[in-house]
Amino acid sequence: MDSGGNQMDSKRQYQLDLEKILNGEDARTTLMIKNIPNKYTLTTSGALVVFRYTLNMLLTAIDEQHKGTYDFLYLPVDFQNKCNVGYAFINMVSPSLVVAFYKTFNGKKWEKFNSEKVASLAYARIQGKTALISHFQNSSLMNEDKKCCPIVFHSRGSGRSGSRTTVNGKLEHLHSPA
Repeated sequence: MDSGGNQMDSKRQYQLDLEKILNGEDARTTLMIKNIPNKYTLTTSGALVVFRYTLNMLLTAIDEQHKGTYDFLYLPVDFQNKCNVGYAFINMVSPSLVVAFYKTFNGKKWEKFNSEKVASLAYARIQGKTALISHFQNSSLMNEDKKCCPIVFHSRGSGRSGSRTTVNGKLEHLHSPA
């Protein structure tokens, strides 16, 4: 098989199939959100002001309809250009929550941020909160500004409490209360 065929197979393994999720045939929970605006512009009093699309803006957009449905979020940063790289990783607390998240974001413009970019969702290569924490725990990324580190949310039952944690530049492994 040529490399083009291998690329197609590889691409297919990351595509979401809503029917398989609904039927319980696909239990993956970690998504890659693509085409996140890394800059947007506003004109104020005739002056062009360039704002960086921040993690808080992404959290606000997600939390409008999905607060409490995810327990991990990471928006990678290009430290040289001081903006995000245009994609993020989110882990939903249950596979069933992936469908609603997909319907909210996939194929939709980031209109609140004056951007023509259209969000696209795919499964992430690394799956699950535990695997994500393990992946980033000893990464050199943890030595950077903690505002640029992945965020782990405290889980309580089927959602999150709203608090987020990065501790001493390291991800803290959090457990649901007994």
